[in-house]
Parts: sequence; C-alpha cells; structure tokens
Amino acid sequence: MSTKNKLHDFYRNHAIYILIFLIMSLLSVVVMWHSHFITVGFDIHFHWQRIWDMRESLVHRNLFPLVALNQFNQTGSAVMALYPQLGMMPIVLLSLVIKSFIPLVYIVILLRNFFALLIAYFASYSYNKNRKISFIFSSGYTLAATMLFHEVLSYDIGRSSSMIYLPMIMFGFLNLIEKNDWIELTLGMSAIIMCHVVNTAIAILFLAIMFLININKFFDKNKIFALGKAIVLTVLLTTLYWIPFVIIVGNNAIDFPPPYWKVAGTDLNTWYTAIIQNSVGPYFNFINLLGLVLGIVFFMKLSKYSKQLVLVGIAFLFLCSNLFPWNLLANTGINDSLQFTWRLNIIPQVIFCYIFAEVIVKLFKKPVMAVVSVAVSTIVIVLLQLNAQQSLVQSTKNNLELTHAFSKDRKEYRLNNNDDFRHLIFTSAGEIDYYPSAAVKQYGNTNRHIATYNGHKKLKVKLLGNGQFTFKNSVHINKMALPFLHYKGIAYEVKLDGKTVKTTHNKYALITLKNVSAGKHRVQIIVHRTKKELLSYFATLIGLIVLGWALIKKYRTKK
Repeated sequence: MSTKNKLHDFYRNHAIYILIFLIMSLLSVVVMWHSHFITVGFDIHFHWQRIWDMRESLVHRNLFPLVALNQFNQTGSAVMALYPQLGMMPIVLLSLVIKSFIPLVYIVILLRNFFALLIAYFASYSYNKNRKISFIFSSGYTLAATMLFHEVLSYDIGRSSSMIYLPMIMFGFLNLIEKNDWIELTLGMSAIIMCHVVNTAIAILFLAIMFLININKFFDKNKIFALGKAIVLTVLLTTLYWIPFVIIVGNNAIDFPPPYWKVAGTDLNTWYTAIIQNSVGPYFNFINLLGLVLGIVFFMKLSKYSKQLVLVGIAFLFLCSNLFPWNLLANTGINDSLQFTWRLNIIPQVIFCYIFAEVIVKLFKKPVMAVVSVAVSTIVIVLLQLNAQQSLVQSTKNNLELTHAFSKDRKEYRLNNNDDFRHLIFTSAGEIDYYPSAAVKQYGNTNRHIATYNGHKKLKVKLLGNGQFTFKNSVHINKMALPFLHYKGIAYEVKLDGKTVKTTHNKYALITLKNVSAGKHRVQIIVHRTKKELLSYFATLIGLIVLGWALIKKYRTKK
C-alpha cells in the first residue's frame, strides 16, 4: 500500500476521534480557565522551581542541568539530576513563548490532555484494533477526576506525566505476549522512567506480576528475545537519567523526601465517598467502579488477557486498601519510598477504565446500539470531568491570593496573575529534599544565602543566577564555605573574580574557598560534563538510532 493510501486510511479511520479529543481537551480546562485563578497545589512550588531552573539553564545553553544553578535559592541542589525532567521540557519551551502565567498553566494542561488522549487511544488500538473500545478507554482514563488530582490539586508534574504512558506499558506488554512486538513497551517504559521514579517501580511491579502469570509464554525463544530487546533498548534510552543518578547516589549519602506518616491502606468509606461525590482525589471514580463491576459480572465472557487484567486490578485494589497489613511494612524502606499507598491505584485505574470500555462496546453489538453506547459513555465521562473541575474551582475560590513571598505556612493560596506567580517562584522557601545528608544541618544558612568563614562567622552573599554570587568581606578569610552544595562525582569549576581557583568541600558538603582577600568579590560555579555523563548522552543517542531504525522497519511503506 502506498504512503498516500495509508494516510488516507488513517484519516478515514481516526480523524473523527482525534477531532473529538481536541474538543474534549478544550473542555477539560474550560471551567478552571474561566475562574481566572490557579490553585496552589501541594507540589506546585517544588515543580515550578524545577521548571524555572531548567528554563534559565536553557537560556544559558545548559540543557538538562545536574544541579540547581538558579532556583531552589541557587543552592546547587542535585534535585535536577535525581528527579526525572522529561515531563517538564514541553512546559519549559512553552514558557519561553507564553508570558502570562495563568494561560500558560491551562494551555499546558490542555495540550497534555490532548496528547494523553492520543497516547491512550493508539496504545489501545494497537492491541485490539477496535476504535470504539479505544475511544471510550482513552476518554475515561484521561478525563477522570483522579487525573485532575495529580495534575492540578497535587500538581505533581512527574507523577501526572508518567501516567500518560501507563497505557503504552499495559498494551505494550500484551502486544509483546501476543505478537512479539516489543517497541510499544520500550517506548512506554522509557518515558515513565524519565518522568517519575516511584511510578516506574509500580509499573515494574505490574509487569512482573503479568510476566509470572504468563511465564509459560516465555519458554519461546523468540518472545524471550523480544523481551530482551525491550529491556536493553529501554536501558539505553534512559541512560541520560540513570547514569547521573547512579553516580550521585553511589558517591553521596542523599536526603530523599521523607515519609509524612506511616503508610496505611485506604478504608472503604473513603473509596465510597470519592466515587459518590466524584471527588478530585487519588482514589476510584465512577467509571473505574463500573469497570470493576462489569469485569466481575461478565468475567467469563472476557478475553483471556482481560480476565488477567481484572484479577491483577483487584489485587492492586487489595494492596491499596486497609485490608492489607501495611503496619508490618511501616518501618521498612517501603514506607520511605512509597509514602502513600494510593499511589498504587494508578494500576486499577488504567485497568478498569479499559475493562469498562471493552464490556460496554461488546455488550451492545448492533451498530445503532454501539453508537448510542459510545455517545452515552462519552457524555457521562465529559460531564463527570466538568463537575470535577467545578468542584475544584468552588473549593479554591475562597483561598487567599498569594500577594507575598510564598512560605509553607499551611495556608491555602491561589494565584491570580503574574505577580502572584513571581511570589511563588522568587521566594526564600526552599527544599531540603535531595541534599547531601551532611548538608542538612546547614540548611538554614545555605537556604538563606549565608556563607560561613573563619569558624562560625557569617556573611550574606547576593545571588546573581547561573551559579554566580557577589559578596564583600572586610577582613582576610582563610576558609569560606559558600552556600552551595558539593556532590562527589560532579565536576565543579569555581572562578573567583574571573580566575579559576582550587576549592575543597567542608564536612557539611559545602564548596569551600581558601585565602580570600578583603574586598568585593564575584564567584561563579560552573558544572562541567564528566566523561561518564557524556557516555550517558552517547548511549541515549545510540538508543534513539536503534529505536528509529526499528520503527522504520516496522512501519516502512511496502511496495
């Protein structure tokens, strides 16, 4: 078939759904945008600090910075390397064009929802070749109130970005089992690794369970070979992230985000309330519940792998609930890394949205009834999403406007304009997460731009951005600890008044200058790419070339 005919078939088969997805994306922000404000979600300060640091680094021609040279009070925090950055890059690029903050935020959500709808639709279609099932699944999954929680109320860029790629992982694995097709699984796993570490671990747990259920399938050498290609290429594609991660974590004791309480499952009343009220939260919603009920009622009529998905989804629901004895794990590393058991709900969410779509479409096989079922499902999904937006707006409208520098004072704020946004970004509020453990005791000084010298004397420095400081000292300084973190494994160059000088680091993991004469000085800290980091770029490039060749080989035009 010629390329022209393939394009014609593509538009004929999918154009109407893509157009509807565009309309849905517009509707997915319309109520919030009309409110003319933005809720200050739980992690909005943290993630916009990361976004703005990437933005300023890009302006200074420094792509994918390892440490914060601009934001987080220019402390040199390795949060930039230890927390994946892929989900932020489109926002960074848009921020260079769209100068008004409120439209920027909602345009980002709109575009992300449109992209997520397409990803979920084509991931499903690649497996079942059914447009109606794929359409309902994509709509129900992407427009769920739980998604609003992750991308607005929680405002977790990494977590919400990673959830876009879960359908690729689920259907990619099923395609690997049935067709030895490893490309979709590779793309999905590579993307989620570059977005969020915890969701990567949860996705791997899901894949491990599915692998064990279908282990007899992998006695076939061709399937093992396909799985091996997926693993190797995923490792290559993600070296951009995990090599710097391994270097930093392997050479330093790092203070990772602490747990706020002991992990515990969610009680049934919370699940019930979330469903009935269509709550913007991390729990189940109405479509998920219908998928669970329909999956159980029509279990025997489901396909082999859909039956497996239902059972795995129920198992994850059990893990999310207080029926599971989480108290036995409360003092283990799981408590520190998982933090909240509702994180596991991302697996039942993607599974039961799909089961709902499959059962609804197959239940009404006659053409007229099939169209009606799709139309009704779509209307219900959109209305539930609009209702969730409205509830979010109503719960936020009485929040305080952020008219002063942001501080974590437990008050609920909203942003009305660019000035409010600047109060959020340019603030003394900092983050201790991802500090070297030795530096935690000096957090107060570091975060407030205070250098220490000749013992415990203090000197405030002025931040200039891009790793530059100025300060004025009235006496000669033997040793001066800058408010800038030092990580072993990272190559630093320090310039004092334009000249490169030798530096050390003190017991608090702070970069330290020696023999600083009295007077006014300017310091610049430059982070160079190490050979190992350059190797990560090279390996990722090799992975992209191999992936490109595999895609061309798969989709090339056959004469």
